[in-house]
Amino acid sequence: MLKYKIGEVSKILNIPLQTIRYYESKNIINPEIDHDNQYRYFDAWDINFLLEYKKYRSFDFSQLEIKEILYQDTLEEFTERIEDRQAYFNKQLKYYELLTEKNKIYIDSLNTINENLNQYSITTQPEIYYFMHRFNYEYDSKEKMDGLFEIWLDYLPFVDYVVEMKEEYILSRDKVNKYNWGFAIKREHLEAFDLPLNEKVIHIEERPCVYTVICAGEKGTFSLKLLDGVMEYIEKEGYRLVGDIIGNLLVRTHEATGYSRFIEIWVPIKEK
Repeated sequence: MLKYKIGEVSKILNIPLQTIRYYESKNIINPEIDHDNQYRYFDAWDINFLLEYKKYRSFDFSQLEIKEILYQDTLEEFTERIEDRQAYFNKQLKYYELLTEKNKIYIDSLNTINENLNQYSITTQPEIYYFMHRFNYEYDSKEKMDGLFEIWLDYLPFVDYVVEMKEEYILSRDKVNKYNWGFAIKREHLEAFDLPLNEKVIHIEERPCVYTVICAGEKGTFSLKLLDGVMEYIEKEGYRLVGDIIGNLLVRTHEATGYSRFIEIWVPIKEK
């Protein structure tokens, strides 16, 4: 039977030499070894194992799972694995459908930053769930967050990085500059991923708001005074503030003047 050196196998299958050696070290393949010169020789049987390994990696099986497939599985066991994989693919498909829709909305938000910057429109704030984990510049302790931070962190970018500006501080913004940062997620995404909730999570139902985009600059420049324009607008239009303001950090960019942090905000309102 014709035998191939490791370099030839690497070229045939377009697999790096180091990868083939790694597979051998994990007993995924077992080539013949010439103990006089330590050369490895691969026949068609060995190459087939490498081909099958690549095939099953494309199914997103782990290395351990593939090793079990190649050396242990019966037909029944292998069929069960493939059926389970179909459920996994269905879940991934749903994930990427949601991500595609999320990204479309994000693109629209980015493309309209300039036209919404310090401009005001009456709209409806989406239903969200959020919790705070940073108060001005100080993060809450892990114990206080009860594992919520780590779990929600895994669901970026469906989880947004938001700032909470409390009504009482906004109304005293000439003297006070207090705000909180945390995570927020829309209801449909919370339900899709079954994210945990606890007493720290605040639920905001859809509500009428004034929507705008504000821009903060370098480190230390974020201030409740950035709300002066929108607060003047709602006063002029005969509205009043009726709750805490939530802002979503859209992007941090490098402009000619330095850092720019664009934050979309929803200001809850009622007619006077």
